[in-house]
Amino acid sequence: MRLELGAYLLGSLAPAERAAVDSHLSTCADCRAELASLAPLPGLLGRLAPDEARDGLVAPAADLLPRTLSVVGAERRRERRTVQRWRVLTAASAVAALAGLGVAVVPMMTPGPASTPMAAVAGVAASGSGTLEARTWGTALQLTLAGLPPAGSYQALATARDGRTEVVASWGPTPSGRATVQGATAIQRADLAEVQVRTADGRPLMTLPC
Repeated sequence: MRLELGAYLLGSLAPAERAAVDSHLSTCADCRAELASLAPLPGLLGRLAPDEARDGLVAPAADLLPRTLSVVGAERRRERRTVQRWRVLTAASAVAALAGLGVAVVPMMTPGPASTPMAAVAGVAASGSGTLEARTWGTALQLTLAGLPPAGSYQALATARDGRTEVVASWGPTPSGRATVQGATAIQRADLAEVQVRTADGRPLMTLPC
């Protein structure tokens, strides 16, 4: 699971994988601590220019990718088997206990965070909404955007009430004008002032009030 924390912060996991990480974090103090230490990563990467990223790169060994994929695959298979085993055992125990008591099993629905409409900058026809969720290490967010004007790439920046800013997500061209973006920031939910969507050259498009 720790192998996925970086991808979780950068918003590159599929929804089902992100939900699995969220569930794991609620019970694992070690992973929460590691995620907190990694929380500044999106902001640091957002400040890194492409030329700086290319400088000093070392060519990896030819067999690095196959070996890495093999290790990751084995780890994921082991985790899936463990999780599945516990789910089956837990479900069987719960059903047996409830059956013995004559209790009907009623599915419980947990409401998600409320979605807040975003305000477009004057002259921009885009629209969107966003959700913010407090975490022990900071804040997780999801933005649903439409009508984005053409641009080479985009960024979402979080601004704290004390003026600090962090890049919480970045993504490439969206020919359809639509995007669903997931990201994270080390800024605590209560300390957030706003989240702004901009083009990579700094032109503001929309703002999510916090």
